[in-house]
Amino acid sequence: MAVNIVDLPENILLNILQLCNVQDLTALSVVCSLFHRLTKDSFLWRHLCFRDFRVSPESCEKSSYEKIYKNVLHKYGCMLGLYQSQIGPYGGLLEIRFQDGCIEGAVWEPTSDVMEPLKESITFSINGNEVPTKCLCIPHINPHKCSLQVDKRKGIVTQLCSDNEGHIRTLCDMDRDVTGNLFNYVSMKIVYLNEVISTGLIHKPLMLPGPDDIPNALRRKDGSFPKQIITPGLFKGTYSVHGIEVLLFRYKDEHEIHGYKVTGDVNVHASKISVKILLKFPAYPTGKNSIAAMKTTEPESSKTPLDQIPEHPFSIPSGCYYEATTPLPTRCIARYHGFGQIAYEEFHRPTFTPVQVIIFNNDLIGVVWIELTAFSLFSRVQRTFTKNVLNTVESCL
Repeated sequence: MAVNIVDLPENILLNILQLCNVQDLTALSVVCSLFHRLTKDSFLWRHLCFRDFRVSPESCEKSSYEKIYKNVLHKYGCMLGLYQSQIGPYGGLLEIRFQDGCIEGAVWEPTSDVMEPLKESITFSINGNEVPTKCLCIPHINPHKCSLQVDKRKGIVTQLCSDNEGHIRTLCDMDRDVTGNLFNYVSMKIVYLNEVISTGLIHKPLMLPGPDDIPNALRRKDGSFPKQIITPGLFKGTYSVHGIEVLLFRYKDEHEIHGYKVTGDVNVHASKISVKILLKFPAYPTGKNSIAAMKTTEPESSKTPLDQIPEHPFSIPSGCYYEATTPLPTRCIARYHGFGQIAYEEFHRPTFTPVQVIIFNNDLIGVVWIELTAFSLFSRVQRTFTKNVLNTVESCL
């Protein structure tokens, strides 16, 4: 016997509607009064917000889920995720997230302390409670109109500002109290930002690797990974006069880990490789813990399993410069030979020079720059960022 769909229990109909897209729901809403009422169901739109954009109920509890979906997520939700901003050699880390009924562009930058969390500032927002929606640059300090364009094929977001001079002037006022090396960094970054903000500031998608991206060849027999390697991800690192920069460490293969600059400087630009860690070339303390001894040490390939590399003492080699603002561990679980990239200003004559990479633990590593006689400390960024909705596009790093 044939059953009319409207005779089905409403909970069954709602389960069916949860499988539909927004265009289908819009069409169904005018079929009859039953479907009109069911397509207005709050739990249905709550489900769609999470299914299509991973927007949690807590982030829009004061708003109508249907209104949020149709007014802002349907048009701009595909932008949600993590990006590298293209600001000359400096780059930038941008998270586009949904929060309190709005889509926000949060810029994350290091402080002057490598162990402190990244600081955030809101560079644009889209209010989902307004019809029509308004896109504003620097909404909490000097709000002015902007527009956002999305290339869904490549996942690239372009931010166009309507008040270039006011935007830059506000950023300069915000950083008026910055001094020292950080002042030089901020000033130069603003110069490059000024060149692109009016014609279009480009943000390229940045997909963060995780434990699943560690090559299976590095697994032990029980399926776990040895502690002598690190989980890939974002780190903050000290770069002498350039201050603190953000790096993304990811595995090239089971033999190498590469650290890419998310933010850069006038010498080695953003997006360039900064450090290569050679896992097949473990390093060990020399009789004399000095830069001079390291210069004469020839890297040797080892067939020793990584989990059999012993812990050993660590101290800064003599002749190596380190601004001792952060106390260092006195032991490390592994160290490896590797290469670090250096260059003259404007990335002229780049070259890879020998380094030793010190693994203190999964969240803290050091790099001895042998030729530069300097030490850099890298601390993991301890934050969970919004995952990219357009997760099939290619990551910029």
